Amino acid sequence: MRILHVQAQLPAKTGSGVYFSNVIKGFEGRDEQACIYGQPKDFEYDVLPKDRQYPVTFPNEKCHFPLPGMSDVMPYESTIYGEMTPEMIGNWQDVFRIKIQQAVAEFKPDVIFCHHLWFLTSLVCKEVTDIPIYVFCHGTDIRQANQHPDLFEKYVTNMDRLTHVFALSHPEVQKLVDLYHIPEDKITVVGGGYDPEIFYPAPKPKKDTIDIVYAGKISAAKGTFALARTFDRLSHDYPNVHLHIIGNASEEAKRHLDSYLGNPQILLYNVLSQRELADQYRKSDIFVLPSYYEGLGLVAIEALGCDLRAVVTNIPALKEQLGDTVNDSGYISYVDLPRLVNQDEPLEEDLPAFYDRLDHALREQIEGAMNKPDFPEDLQKSVLTNSWPQLIKRIEKII
Repeated sequence: MRILHVQAQLPAKTGSGVYFSNVIKGFEGRDEQACIYGQPKDFEYDVLPKDRQYPVTFPNEKCHFPLPGMSDVMPYESTIYGEMTPEMIGNWQDVFRIKIQQAVAEFKPDVIFCHHLWFLTSLVCKEVTDIPIYVFCHGTDIRQANQHPDLFEKYVTNMDRLTHVFALSHPEVQKLVDLYHIPEDKITVVGGGYDPEIFYPAPKPKKDTIDIVYAGKISAAKGTFALARTFDRLSHDYPNVHLHIIGNASEEAKRHLDSYLGNPQILLYNVLSQRELADQYRKSDIFVLPSYYEGLGLVAIEALGCDLRAVVTNIPALKEQLGDTVNDSGYISYVDLPRLVNQDEPLEEDLPAFYDRLDHALREQIEGAMNKPDFPEDLQKSVLTNSWPQLIKRIEKII
């Protein structure tokens, strides 16, 4: 089988970008594959051979702007879809249309895997009429559609051409039916997975500290600033506990964090690859994801794959995928969210109580790391069911 993978943004650095790459790796060795994706200049992608890649580089001759991203804050310079003019969108469609036509003509795929029910999947449906098209919903597409109904109505069309949709969770299914009018029998919940060759457990190094890790976009929507504020307060009670904030911080993000970075227990830095991130996980004890909005929260599953305890906001898709063995283990704490507007903006009056809940969950896992540092074997086995080899089997059954 010849599979063409299609994504409008960078195939790295974000949850959906990593998901895109892991799907490709999952079919490696059994199927012929090619991919279309967006990239900034000087980006190198080694998951497929160069002659099987059809990247669209931004800025380019027609598009004098950075690569658009599915979130308003990306871990690299990006353009916000909601701020694009009709001319910008038209030029964006033109450059991707050329790559779609080229890839289909040269590679001759048997099936196409798209990511996000947004502009590019719509364009693929318009340009390709005789090849089965499967699409992975990542949640941010639903968010964009709700935030920008005018763009959704004008540029997200032809969804009836889709062969099948892969959803992250069961609550997402009804949203896909209501918003995109996709029949429920064309939707399968597959969730997300992690790469067990990168994210795996190892004996903890001997150390005098408890290390907490946040990894991802550094922004208000991800709860990074709420985390820094909360940890700064509780750190006085735990002088041996360190918070590692890992990500590419913009100048604005650094300004938000500046008042907390004077605390020697808070460290801000970036890593170059998933392998470096996994190495840091294996040196650490607790992972934290205080995000106000997540499609799945794949980074939490990756961290659990390295035997980290976890503190996460109450993400329904994540909770559903992990199941009772993990959720009831005591090695993960869920923090109820504040009330939100625009899907990821907390109401100011709800924040003090949210900070208190986050504080309580962090203390709970710090005490756990001190008293029960080792992961039980049944918990490790349960987390492993969320690895990519298991998820690829589910996808193969559908296609």
